[in-house]
Amino acid sequence: MSTKREWLEGRSTRGAEYKYCEGKHVGLTELREDFRKHRYLGKESIPHYPKYVFNEPNVCHVTETSGLYGVFNDNGFRGGDDGFLWWSLSVSDDSMQQKYFLEEFATSPAFQTESRYGNFRFTFQLTELLKHYSKQFCSRTSPTLRVLDTKIYKQEIVYCVLVHPQYMRHYGKYPRLPANTKQLCGYSKKTMTWHCQSPSDNYQYSLEMNGEDGVVYASPLDRTEYFAWDKVAVAFHMKKNWVLRLGRRRLLKHLSVCGIASKNLVEGPKMSVQEAEEEVEYLKEKFNL
Repeated sequence: MSTKREWLEGRSTRGAEYKYCEGKHVGLTELREDFRKHRYLGKESIPHYPKYVFNEPNVCHVTETSGLYGVFNDNGFRGGDDGFLWWSLSVSDDSMQQKYFLEEFATSPAFQTESRYGNFRFTFQLTELLKHYSKQFCSRTSPTLRVLDTKIYKQEIVYCVLVHPQYMRHYGKYPRLPANTKQLCGYSKKTMTWHCQSPSDNYQYSLEMNGEDGVVYASPLDRTEYFAWDKVAVAFHMKKNWVLRLGRRRLLKHLSVCGIASKNLVEGPKMSVQEAEEEVEYLKEKFNL
């Protein structure tokens, strides 16, 4: 392990083990130096792939049926057992259409319409969530955004951003999230910038250049190369009795259904898209929406 970065051990609320580096978003080159014996990061060579940069205003929170009804019963979102309310950066269809070779390379769970966490997806602009968080928990002052850590799971790299009220001084050890869009992850002008480090968990192509005319193309590999993939997650600090209240009609407006990925972390019943849509119709009747 590198002497410059300290990696600690942790366990998620779902029981998954990970290593984490506090207060840093560690890029892929440094991760490969620190995890030479990692099953995926430690591979000697990986295919060439495009370097994608996304500027996204939205985040999403996906849940199972029990979580869906919990959200609507509360008129909003509670934190988990770890004291955080977690959201993932949501890559829009428009952003996907503006990139090249996405079909060949952007194949990780970060870019899939299906989810590993459930059938019910809430999608909000991050700035809207920050506004409500400010009114309810920050005495209308702006929440502070910080670099929480980098987490390394079995095949997943998570760049975590912390959101908390200004008066909570114990988070001061974490650096402010930069506004500089050249950093791995930053926030400026109501959008989150993410310099994607690895867009696929199973590479089937390599990005090559024709030596004669300089044209770049996707060259099929002889065999699939499995590797670690990355995403950005936003963690709102939530005290035990806090509920980020948004109102049922607003919640419904920002709710959509999705299929469940073949590799998933769902503990409850798994629904088809049609079954999930029927569940939403029942929910609308139950809450008179």
